Amino acid sequence: MERKKVLEYEADGYATLYDLPSDLELSAIHARQVRAVTAGRMVVEPSLAKALAEFVSPLAFLDFETVSLAIPRWNGCRPWQNVPVQFSCHAEERGRGLVHHEWLAEGPGDRDPRPALAEALVAACPGARRIVAYYASFERDCIRQLAVAVPRLAKELERIERRLVDLLPLLRNHVYHPDFGGSFSIKRTLPALVPGLSYADLKIREGETATLELMRLLFSGDELRPGERAELREALLRYCERDTWAMVRMLEQLRGLVALQLELF
Repeated sequence: MERKKVLEYEADGYATLYDLPSDLELSAIHARQVRAVTAGRMVVEPSLAKALAEFVSPLAFLDFETVSLAIPRWNGCRPWQNVPVQFSCHAEERGRGLVHHEWLAEGPGDRDPRPALAEALVAACPGARRIVAYYASFERDCIRQLAVAVPRLAKELERIERRLVDLLPLLRNHVYHPDFGGSFSIKRTLPALVPGLSYADLKIREGETATLELMRLLFSGDELRPGERAELREALLRYCERDTWAMVRMLEQLRGLVALQLELF
């Protein structure tokens, strides 16, 4: 729940979720949270099955990482604009199963990475009917930026944008696990839905660190020794890969929950 709402309930004398009266008017999301926490188990709405129908195979799973600079280094960029410099894409490909594609700018930062990134992105998911992202508005913005920066690939990039579907609303609107802890961040939802899979084994474990390390990779010049640079690149690649692999596994779990509901009812 939002902090403002929590404070309102506390002011009304409700110390925990267990104190809330059963007839209290709550939003659908908050009501689902209360049901899950008080029951001590995951709540899955029957509406999940219909929502999953949009996720039509073959699928691709896409995640970008970006940098933002006060003084832009590349033509056409605004101050503090989020500029994509890395992506990971797991794609379902005919005859090959699930294939992982990745791209990360080499540096130094004076060379605009967007043309090469756009080319690699277009090549990564040509056969996908839907392209899955988590909080897809971010990926949509990155793709639109690329279409402006690399006009020769604008049509291909626009086709990618049109195929985007968002995994986040599947969870926010249809599923809640007590271990989400009030958050729908992928860092919280992944280990709850897919036990044993998280970001804890990675050298880079969250987005803010990834952004700082991307800045160090691209703009530190000769300060990084070759071995350090290679190690940093590998850590960044594995972090971004985990984001898309997380989406693959979470979608599998959500489909499994629907299949279980159908068996029970």
